[in-house]
Amino acid sequence: MLGWDLRRTKAGDDRGATLIEASLVFPILILIVMAVLELGMFFKDYLAVAAMSREGARVAALAGTHDQADCAVVLGIASMVTQRDLERISEVRIFKADPGTGTPALTNVWVYNGGDPDQCNQPALPGDGWDNLSTQYPVGPGRQAQVGVVGGTELVLDLVGVSVHLDSEWITGFPPFRGSFGIDEATITRLEPEAFVP
Repeated sequence: MLGWDLRRTKAGDDRGATLIEASLVFPILILIVMAVLELGMFFKDYLAVAAMSREGARVAALAGTHDQADCAVVLGIASMVTQRDLERISEVRIFKADPGTGTPALTNVWVYNGGDPDQCNQPALPGDGWDNLSTQYPVGPGRQAQVGVVGGTELVLDLVGVSVHLDSEWITGFPPFRGSFGIDEATITRLEPEAFVP
């Protein structure tokens, strides 16, 4: 009888110890789950922005000297994103990149205005879904897209870049994941001879 009571007391102590251990480990486990969720969503957004800038640069390289080249870029980006992501894009920058450093020399800034994302014109028409806030980088013949040597002079080819800025927010609001942040990604490529058909 005495042995049975000792075993019963020992079993009760183990249950209490397990409860205390669980209460210590549970907050750490929750923090790990929240961190995995938040970082996973961050990387999803980062990869989406990187894909947008690559697609924009690819279209810009092919559009060459076409007078609707910038519109082709923003329409190419709009065609590959969801409406939610489109509304979170704060700006698309199309720029002439310095050949030595890759930094923007002349920049056109485009923003989505909430209209039809498949409508864009240069100059803008009513109902366009995109607004051009800056027109430093000329379209048309102002963009060099020729290759080779003319009259013994080697042509300097333009490097075109596309930068996308996406506004994002942490999902859970769980410390330290509070507030909002921006994701920027830029891709630079050489303009190709015109292959764009409107």
